[in-house]
Amino acid sequence: MPAVFDALPGLEVPVGGIAAGFSKLWAASPAKESRAVQLNLVLHLGANTTPADAAEQFQATLRFAQRYPARVVVLCPDFDEKAAPEIRAKIYGECFLGKSKNDTRCVEFVILHYTMAVRSHLENQVSVCLSTDMPLYYWGHRFSEAKKLADYGYLLTRSKRILFDSAVVPADAFTYPWPNIAAVRDLAYTRTLPLRQNLGQFLSRYAPALINEGLKKVTIRHRRQFAAEAGCLLGWVKKGLARSGATGVTFELGGVDCAGCFAMEFTYADPGKIFKWEADLGTDHAEFTGDLGTGRTALVAGAHFLAPEMALSEAMFF
Repeated sequence: MPAVFDALPGLEVPVGGIAAGFSKLWAASPAKESRAVQLNLVLHLGANTTPADAAEQFQATLRFAQRYPARVVVLCPDFDEKAAPEIRAKIYGECFLGKSKNDTRCVEFVILHYTMAVRSHLENQVSVCLSTDMPLYYWGHRFSEAKKLADYGYLLTRSKRILFDSAVVPADAFTYPWPNIAAVRDLAYTRTLPLRQNLGQFLSRYAPALINEGLKKVTIRHRRQFAAEAGCLLGWVKKGLARSGATGVTFELGGVDCAGCFAMEFTYADPGKIFKWEADLGTDHAEFTGDLGTGRTALVAGAHFLAPEMALSEAMFF
């Protein structure tokens, strides 16, 4: 994991000199008087994180902070049992112009590398790094086993939101006894927001009775890479149909070899009733076809996932 720490930008400072390092960093900055912080975010890079992946998540967080100024603490654990006890630290700061020249938004990163031998001291170190009286959010990225997060109970219990991405974490993330399950958000589900909005808007033109009558099967086909997002979309459809009173419906989910494809189809007892949605996420293009007994309707719409920084804000605040 030192490779992950080394791959991230920042100025290395003594662990006890983080505050002094930021004071020096901002001393010459024109934004030193307007560095209002709105929240704390702890990004925990798990055992399956590569240096390139860590750098990608860092940049996504940086883009997020252009809208929501934050103090970000990045945890880079070292799982080498033979590693000497140590905690290393880096600091990074950057400011952005907002909606006007007087609207300056800043982000501060504290990047901590630590070996397992000193993990018990981490809670105090993280607490010192956080901005007081600001809400705390926790993002667990690419952890190998959810049960290992139990060692970070202080983050799981204090955080307003707990984020993970089911596309890159193990299946036990869904069965782990989270201390506050209501605070848990899946970034894979959040990414599908534009798709859910478009599907919901198209289907809302039909009365629930028309959608449910004779509905036998719902099928989703997807590019294999989109398995997590497809599973989230299928769960959303299941809940929506259950709320509207649909019964006896079977559901099928399957990956296919294609570039950017995503498709959903409703199968009815009456072959004259149809609903199809076919999307190409590579070209941001989707086509709807529907005839539920009130005449055939076709529609062309966009189709894309939320950008990583937008998915973060959606999962954290909504």
